[in-house]
Amino acid sequence: MQLSYLPVHFFLKFKHPVYADTHPLFVLRSVLGKNLRSMCCIAHSENCSSCMYNKTCAYAFIFETILSQDNTIQPGRNTASHPFSFTQNSKIIDKRNIITSYDFSLTLFGKAIEYLPYIYAAFVRAGKDGLFKSRIQYIVEDVTVSSNSILENPETIQVSHTPNIWKYNPDNTESKKGDVLVELLSPLRFKTAGKYTTEFNAEAFMLCLFRRMKTLCLLYGSGEEDMVYSRENNELLLTDRNLIWQDYSHYSTRQKDAMALGGALGTFKLQGTFTPLDKALLDLSKVVNAGKNTNFGLGQLNVWQQFEN
Repeated sequence: MQLSYLPVHFFLKFKHPVYADTHPLFVLRSVLGKNLRSMCCIAHSENCSSCMYNKTCAYAFIFETILSQDNTIQPGRNTASHPFSFTQNSKIIDKRNIITSYDFSLTLFGKAIEYLPYIYAAFVRAGKDGLFKSRIQYIVEDVTVSSNSILENPETIQVSHTPNIWKYNPDNTESKKGDVLVELLSPLRFKTAGKYTTEFNAEAFMLCLFRRMKTLCLLYGSGEEDMVYSRENNELLLTDRNLIWQDYSHYSTRQKDAMALGGALGTFKLQGTFTPLDKALLDLSKVVNAGKNTNFGLGQLNVWQQFEN
């Protein structure tokens, strides 16, 4: 299994202090889609799924991500998991949610890396319109890749970047016993036993990471469709559960209604025997997020691993 990815760090500076009445990443996702469509669409009367340009359109690829109904990667779906995820770097310290600057990362997968100039231009346009209900304008103060600025001037960024490559090659590496502390930094939402809950077990959590990895690799990298997750009879336990359920409100323009996007927040431990695949999944999850709605910034997590020698 293999996936190329590029984390891009954006720094925004608002012209005046602004009240963040909605989660900033939700707003940034919305304005990114709006401005990409405005810049890229040349057939406004067409539906993206039937548009003759959808194979080369940055908006269609990044935000519509069309699949054929008979696809084998996400069967029964006509849209795929989007080729990007958001992560929040800023901490809103002011209890009133007043911010003067904001920084976040956008991680692009596979072909989406080629569309970085479009994405940058979309955020620059959004800054001129302003964010939140008060429409306070911002400037893109800097953009970095691997801690190096790629901003050449206010209208131009460097366009050639070497992506990171994540690989998992089954080998003879032994499984190891140990402990892993998992911190959920933004709500993790996935279904176990048919419902969203904080009461998942260790195997359900690892299956969540596996599904994310397999989907991204098959859509935007390479891999084996018949790969399955197996515990190999090695027991893994979830302990020290310290989780709460956190909901965020989001207005869906597609459904014309407000909806709650929520999931588990907090910490827990995994204890037992970890296979090479388990360790690879934990490492990848720190980069690509986990579960559903990662393109809203959900499923952001960190892990600390301690294994026996």
